Amino acid sequence: MSTIRHARAFPAIGLALLLTGCAGLPEAYPPPANPFLAGATPLASTTLAQPVKVGLVWLAPASPAVLSQAAQQHLIGKIKARFATGRPLEIVGATMIAAQPGDMLAEVRKASASFNVNQVLVVMPTGTEVISPVWLHYGRDGSAIGTRTDSYVTVSLVGLDLNSGKSLYSVVANGEARLLATDYEDARPFFPRISPGRTSAFIYPDRAAFPPGEVHAVALEQAVNGLVYELNRALGS
Repeated sequence: MSTIRHARAFPAIGLALLLTGCAGLPEAYPPPANPFLAGATPLASTTLAQPVKVGLVWLAPASPAVLSQAAQQHLIGKIKARFATGRPLEIVGATMIAAQPGDMLAEVRKASASFNVNQVLVVMPTGTEVISPVWLHYGRDGSAIGTRTDSYVTVSLVGLDLNSGKSLYSVVANGEARLLATDYEDARPFFPRISPGRTSAFIYPDRAAFPPGEVHAVALEQAVNGLVYELNRALGS
């Protein structure tokens, strides 16, 4: 049983949301898909040279059925901003290219040529979703048939030496988010809600629907936050 609190004020009993029929859904994180993972040392076992200037190359999945291009572009900017000028690890430029079969090293070198660096961070996300029916109970006596969408995202990062083509270090982070929505267009006072992870409540402003793919964008951001955390820890910050 899961309980999520709504941001609006309701009677003393509150808007307790009870899920039935979908408790205990298994985690379904997809395996990391970064083509440069082989041979890379885990980041936790690596001492990063500091200061260092690197580029960021984001490999967009060939079939982004779950992860939108807009969400990926947004998070490229977020990572770059976290490692800006003056940081021990400085990302001087970032770009997104399509992941595809074949010689990705040549594609990464071509994409990062303008950065004038010897090393790039190659990041690649992959995602999946699990959709299940759910019976929603809320308020004192409200109930509705609904759908639960669980989004699972795996993001892998590899530090790549452009000259030798050697994979230096790697780290993998996961993110998940859950969307609960009724099967009706408007079932107020119940509103759809998205929560990241398993326990925290992430309540959007009251609205009858979310933009397509919003739950996946939340899961992707959770995973990217994990990557940023691991990089900062490796840098001692």
